Formats: sequence, structure tokens, C-alpha cells
Amino acid sequence: LEYKPAEILVTLGGKHAFYELAQAIFEEGDEVIVPAPYWVSYPPMVTLADATPVILETDEKTGFKITPEQLRRAITPRTKAVVLCSPSNPTGAAYSAEELAKLGEVIVDRDILAISDEIYEKMTYDGFEAVSLASLSPELKKRTFVLNAVSKTYAMTGWRIGYAAGNAEV
Repeated sequence: LEYKPAEILVTLGGKHAFYELAQAIFEEGDEVIVPAPYWVSYPPMVTLADATPVILETDEKTGFKITPEQLRRAITPRTKAVVLCSPSNPTGAAYSAEELAKLGEVIVDRDILAISDEIYEKMTYDGFEAVSLASLSPELKKRTFVLNAVSKTYAMTGWRIGYAAGNAEV
């Protein structure tokens, strides 16, 4: 992925990147789909932006990943975004490029935003390589905000450096 400097926001860690993004794009009445299990801070940060988290349950049958059908059914006229964390905290579940592409079709078709938390992108095993949703098409890149930080990949938790990449206007 390539971004211009105006499309990058440097933050005080990954959590701060999510918080700042939520404050910028969500408002009262918005719904944000959060697959569960999820990182504990997602729903409260959505709520702090006056939006409503919509928890979408996953289970072992789907490898703790949402399916395109689940996502499609969860989207309402109030849905503003879906949060994807791949590889996931806390389950470790990671979407393949093909799985992300199918979710991306729903995201584009239903005209919602995607928040792609990629903080664990380098923590993969057995030859699996994480893929960014934003890398799959120009249309997905336009509607995806990529979040990341140095804390996990570079073992720099005390440095509190994170970032968001996406639409410069936001």
C-alpha cells in the first residue's frame, strides 16, 4: 500500500488511532459492526463517539471469522462501518485474501466503511501472510482505514506510536 503524507495520522498507539478515527467518522445514530470475540476497547470507543456497536458473533465453525452472509445480514441503513482485525486479537483468526475479497464485495455493495486493524500483521505462522483489505482494490482502499502501531511488530510497547492510513479528507 502507498499513501501520501496527508493520508497518514500518527497517533499515541493503536488504540489512539482507533479512537481518533471513531471521533472523526461516527456520530449519534450510526451503527458499527464489531465481530466477536473482539479486542476489549472497540465497543467503548464506538460508544464514546455516540455510535452504537453491533456485535456480530463468530464461532469455531467459521474459524472465528465473519462470513459475507453474516455481514450482509447485519448491515442496516444506519450501518456506517465494520471493524476487521486480521490477524485477530484475541482469537488469532486471520482472513485469507479470498475471504477478505468476498467481505470487500459486501462492503462496496452496501456502501459502508471498513476499519482494518492490522497491528498483528507480522505475527503469523506456518507460512501464512496477512493481507490488507485496502490492498485488494482501489474501491476498497477508498473506503478502508488501516490502523497499525509499532508496539507488537517491533516490541516497542512503551513508545506508544500508532497510525491510521486512509482518506485524507477524514
